[in-house]
Amino acid sequence: MNIDDAVAFFREFLTALYEQDVANLTEPDDQLEQRVARTESFMYSSPGTSMTSPFMRPRSLPADELAEIAAKASTPVRRPLYLVVEYDVPGWGTCFTADVGGGEETNYIAYGYQYRAMEVDGEPKIVAQYGIDFYAEGLAWENIAGAVIEPLGDPVAVRALEEPRIPRDRDYYQGIVASAPQDGA
Repeated sequence: MNIDDAVAFFREFLTALYEQDVANLTEPDDQLEQRVARTESFMYSSPGTSMTSPFMRPRSLPADELAEIAAKASTPVRRPLYLVVEYDVPGWGTCFTADVGGGEETNYIAYGYQYRAMEVDGEPKIVAQYGIDFYAEGLAWENIAGAVIEPLGDPVAVRALEEPRIPRDRDYYQGIVASAPQDGA
């Protein structure tokens, strides 16, 4: 897998995740379960870890109750893919990270998650999910699911895709972009 493959993989994953978010508000259980299975097909749980995509509502809701929940919920949005970075992680090998928005931009945060992917049996798989460490100064990530892949080391290649508008997140983004050669456009 190269950085082009990684960008395509993360974009496809984010599409599946968005479709699952929409299905969570609009589709019956069996269809939502298919969406969850599709999202989880991008993930790999290494021994002793868990990578799942949760079923985010009560099961067996009547159509009118599901419609009521959907009417009250915020509209799902496709999460932005800000940045993909390639690392050569000691003990792990090549790892790609995707810095992703949380589904909506607020006044103080653009970033939401960082997904870490590697080749597993010749296929790209997300092996870890990181979330923002809200107790750290500046932008920092903490493991919330999957393998703990740290330290990442220095970037080997960077693909800058969309600059966040929030100053703290933009500063982090610009620092990563400046730290390694741009690979493609």
